Amino acid sequence: MLSQSVAAALRDAISAGEFQPGQQLSEVKAAERFECSRNTLREAFTELASERLVERIPHRGVFIAVPDTEYVKDLYLARMALEHAGVLWGEFPAAERLVELTSSARRYADSGDPQAVSNINQRFHRALVASLGSATLDEQMQNLLARMRLTFLLVLPRLPEIHYDYIDSNVRLATLIAAGEREEAATVSRDSLLKAYNAIRFVL
Repeated sequence: MLSQSVAAALRDAISAGEFQPGQQLSEVKAAERFECSRNTLREAFTELASERLVERIPHRGVFIAVPDTEYVKDLYLARMALEHAGVLWGEFPAAERLVELTSSARRYADSGDPQAVSNINQRFHRALVASLGSATLDEQMQNLLARMRLTFLLVLPRLPEIHYDYIDSNVRLATLIAAGEREEAATVSRDSLLKAYNAIRFVL
């Protein structure tokens, strides 16, 4: 369906950080950008509202979601379930590439490029779920990563280097996966996500 394609394009744009939390979406501009009718766009908005990426406010319009503590708790519970499964049971035929990917974040951190570090972090976590080989779970993770981007846009002014704090744990997690140490890797994954959740919820 065209509305699903438009919803996917909007989801990708949110995940890329093109919209700010609380930003109002213009139906006219969005319909022009995605080359669709306003009815199709409204169907896409309905889908994104069910995913908690946008919020419809009666008589005012459609706005990008603004994460709060309940939103973040739900988000991290879902991430823990999906990523835990990927770490334990996913297939990683080229696991050494995950080690290279996570290690490359150190170079960008040293050069003062937090956006690149954030993008590497997102690619890594997406790969953990992609390892399960499920299109359904990939779609769920795409939604969660878009919600993560909104969350980070809110907390970055107070925690500007939050992604730097997880470079070492990501490298360790990737290294454990490559070594086949799945149980230990799952523990590192859980602890890292819990640490991030606790850091975020205290600044929202």
